[in-house]
Amino acid sequence: MMKFAAFILSLCFFLPLAADVFLVPGWRTGFHGRDGCVRIMNYIYPGKKIVVKSWDSLQPWHVTKRNAQKQTGKLLMEILAMPENDRRELILVGHSIGAQIVVDILCELSRRNLKIHSVSLLGGALPADDPRVARSLEAVRFYCTIVYNPDDWVLKYLFPLDNSLREPLGLHGWSGSDPRVFESQAPNERFGFCNHFAYLYLEELGRLISRIPPERPEIKVIQDKANAERIPADQIYWDTVLVHGGWKLQKNCLNGNFRILDDYGIRRAQGSEKSMQESFADVKRQMDGK
Repeated sequence: MMKFAAFILSLCFFLPLAADVFLVPGWRTGFHGRDGCVRIMNYIYPGKKIVVKSWDSLQPWHVTKRNAQKQTGKLLMEILAMPENDRRELILVGHSIGAQIVVDILCELSRRNLKIHSVSLLGGALPADDPRVARSLEAVRFYCTIVYNPDDWVLKYLFPLDNSLREPLGLHGWSGSDPRVFESQAPNERFGFCNHFAYLYLEELGRLISRIPPERPEIKVIQDKANAERIPADQIYWDTVLVHGGWKLQKNCLNGNFRILDDYGIRRAQGSEKSMQESFADVKRQMDGK
């Protein structure tokens, strides 16, 4: 009996534990500050397992952006493979371009009607008016925390140069509105580019989360008949004519109008069949680099 118990304990020791919190770091993060960041996160999320999802971000910026897309797909597959109960309790924390990775993952989870526990975006290197942020909230069960810093020179001076002068999420916070979103400004303890350090954002995240109201328990409703979900109007009145790279050319079955949706489901154009066919052909040429 003792040998059997010892075998079970040893087996449990070697089995991988499900992570509770994923930290996705940003650009130029090797990650030399990993231990310090993990210590801060252990205070923020006591009793939870913290996993740093390091990736190849030590490259020049144009290479790092491509690597970020690869990391997005890799981490998405890992999250999709998780048992549903583990995924629903997962917390995602993204710093800098890591916040963009997290938002892209949440958009895909939203498209699949899947949810995680909560998300934190720290010094987010994505536009403050990016529609993906609102879309990503559909995959969050409880809350989204955003920590920004107006004196972060990486976001203030470098990000706009690469993004058509658009303001990043991490500079002044989100431009949208949602009762589940809580925001706070990180302290300016360093000078200029040093204000982009992850630990400064994490320290403020701890203070912010301590002020968030307690989570409401999920209410389960006993069913009589099968509670069929409402079919969205888009699935009733719009037929997809063409698809390319996630973009869609659709026709309204009632009035015959056409429209173009991008890969996030955002309408980008509408009009007659001829004009939208020509517009969609131009979109395809741009995506194919022709």
